[in-house]
Amino acid sequence: MTEPTLRQWKRRALAAEEELATIQKLRAFDTTREMDMARENATLRVALREVQDASNWAYGAIADKLGGVPT
Repeated sequence: MTEPTLRQWKRRALAAEEELATIQKLRAFDTTREMDMARENATLRVALREVQDASNWAYGAIADKLGGVPT
């Protein structure tokens, strides 16, 4: 087998650079998507906590009006 020519080396290098650029774009997209999901999860966690607090407050208010929590 013969040594690749300069043109073949350049073609291989260009292909490798293109593949690297594609991988970098995919990773950037994945990172952006992951951060969006983390942001959404944090927002939903806060909203759930607020709903739980409101529910606990309402339950306590009703229990107080009815004379305490039954056991």
